[in-house]
Amino acid sequence: MATRNETDKTLDQLEKLIQELVRRYEVASRDRSDLMAELSKTKTELLNAKNKIAEQEKKLEHFELKQAFFSGEKSDKKAKRQLGKIVKEIDKCISLLND
Repeated sequence: MATRNETDKTLDQLEKLIQELVRRYEVASRDRSDLMAELSKTKTELLNAKNKIAEQEKKLEHFELKQAFFSGEKSDKKAKRQLGKIVKEIDKCISLLND
């Protein structure tokens, strides 16, 4: 049978372990909150970057189309390809509107 002194020591150790667990939980909780905020910020930055890329791709497409119309005979094929892309995109938009 454990003596009172041994029981007190065991309870003190248990109390210290519980306090350490609570401390670790609080630290982990703060870290999680920080990481969630960072994730949200990163998602927003990624979305902004994707939007900029899409915008730049549209500008490039318009530039290539403009280039194709105002350059020599070699660009006729390029112009036809660009117009084909535009027609396909318009058809896609129309089909989406019909759905």
